Amino acid sequence: MKAIPQPKTKEIIEQINAVQAASPYYVDPMQLTERSRAYRRIKRDVDALFKVDARAAWEATGALKALIGDWKGVQEGFSASLALGDSGTNRMNWVVNCLNLGMFTEGQNAFAQVGDPEQGYFSKLLAMGIRAGAIELALSYAERAKEMKISLDESRADEIANMREMLRTAGVSDKQIAQHLDVAGTILRRHHIRPNVEPRVTTAAGFFQGVTYAFPVPVSADEAFAMNMELAVEELEAGIEKDVAFDVVFEAAVA
Repeated sequence: MKAIPQPKTKEIIEQINAVQAASPYYVDPMQLTERSRAYRRIKRDVDALFKVDARAAWEATGALKALIGDWKGVQEGFSASLALGDSGTNRMNWVVNCLNLGMFTEGQNAFAQVGDPEQGYFSKLLAMGIRAGAIELALSYAERAKEMKISLDESRADEIANMREMLRTAGVSDKQIAQHLDVAGTILRRHHIRPNVEPRVTTAAGFFQGVTYAFPVPVSADEAFAMNMELAVEELEAGIEKDVAFDVVFEAAVA
């Protein structure tokens, strides 16, 4: 997911987004590639930004560290930026980059703090809240937004309500969804693949209703199958309770 620029970091964030868009894999800064060279060029610009605006520079640092899959660096960057004050984008980009690292529980927590319509970022962050698996919370925010006369696509609101109803009936909470997605995030980081999650609703009248969080991965069908086997083992070791109403799956995105 793309980071959101503010005026002082617009060019830097756009460069980060461009490097991210060029590949579904994290950048390996130790290799000599166009993406690693771009990473180093951007880092020099970020280092120079510290002389002008430390808050913006720390935010850009967090977004930059996400390119290489450095969770500790992402945390450090955004924690330092937020400690210097709320710029709006630093709070939103914290949500974005939690998801870009596959840290869905952290993403839900961040969305809970900034996704409320009272905060003013609801429209930009609703989709990210859903991707984080915060279905119950996203619906409560959508209902509040409606009360506040904030424009919202009715079909999107209906989709969230439908997902919430299926999951609530099955007794699957936002917390359980995040725990399940966190396991998938661990496997993706192991394979150096940035998460690109696609929540889906599946309905077969009178037979099955459920929600699937699919992760397209840039590998063959055989490799995706092996990743799903990894997922099954990790879920078992993490004590994840499976439910037919909710599933997480890796899907091959190449022939």
